[in-house]
Amino acid sequence: MTVYVYRDGRLVDRDTASPRHSKPVRGVISDEMPAMRHPITQKLMDSKSRFRAETRAHGCVEVGNDVQRDTRRMEGFDSSSRKADIARAIQELGG
Repeated sequence: MTVYVYRDGRLVDRDTASPRHSKPVRGVISDEMPAMRHPITQKLMDSKSRFRAETRAHGCVEVGNDVQRDTRRMEGFDSSSRKADIARAIQELGG
């Protein structure tokens, strides 16, 4: 059965129709990557999914290259006591 698509105001056989755009296709994520050794197992891998599965299997978490921020607050640590402790340490060391 012939399937038709609409191109330039007319119906055209899908097998002979030109694509709607000539721009490169975006959003295709390949499972391939340059071969590299896994830092835990030292196995040579070229598959992203196998690499991630191996990482998870060893209880680790894969992180990207985004800046990691530690948002935890330290309990019982205020700047006034820290400044006093630093001044006392300098004085004790003869500075």
